[in-house]
Amino acid sequence: MKQTSTSIGQPYKNPNGDLQCDAVGHLGDYVIRKTADHTWIAIQLFGAIGSIAATAPTPEDAFNQAEDWHYANGIQKRLTMSLAIEGVETFDLELALNEVLKLVSEGYTSGSDRNETGSYKFSIDAID
Repeated sequence: MKQTSTSIGQPYKNPNGDLQCDAVGHLGDYVIRKTADHTWIAIQLFGAIGSIAATAPTPEDAFNQAEDWHYANGIQKRLTMSLAIEGVETFDLELALNEVLKLVSEGYTSGSDRNETGSYKFSIDAID
């Protein structure tokens, strides 16, 4: 029988200025973030089943879609992330890391970028 949780916190602005809220699901914690198109995306925070993303018009709908995905697909493989960051100053490293975190929270599994003061490259893979 499907268990549901309605433990969804109040929306707040994260350090990047994005609106998000936190939630607790059946197998772990979620972050639910408002995207540029004003929908909400729910991403499980690297719990027992890895990252699940769902997009919906409300935080509750995104959370419920992500939980429904779990029940439809069962336990998934864990994830690993490879990350390389270079910079001239520690501030450059911090900016790159924040950008990677933003991309991961939006559901990207790889990415890279570079400019005159630094670069980053990351990829997320499933592991056995």
